[in-house]
Amino acid sequence: MPPHRSKSEKNDGMAKHLRRDPYEVLGVLRNSTDQEIKSAYRKMALKYHPDKNGNDPVAADMFKEVTFSYNILSDPDKRRQYDTAGFEVSYTCI
Repeated sequence: MPPHRSKSEKNDGMAKHLRRDPYEVLGVLRNSTDQEIKSAYRKMALKYHPDKNGNDPVAADMFKEVTFSYNILSDPDKRRQYDTAGFEVSYTCI
């Protein structure tokens, strides 16, 4: 019998293929400073954090997406790669 998986885990494989633009996720412009990106991330992370939203799978998915986006935009090399090639670059080591 396969292990029990939550709805967010079942949809996680599909979500990886449908990633949104990290700038759009965080609500910042492409020319935003590191501080603006960090500030936007903190605001959204607090809003969607699992500890604040109980068992809300939508909030959990948003938190994951916000964190994924911040991981790209907060690293100068990953941000440069994303700005150049989009998601065609592999971010599996994040």
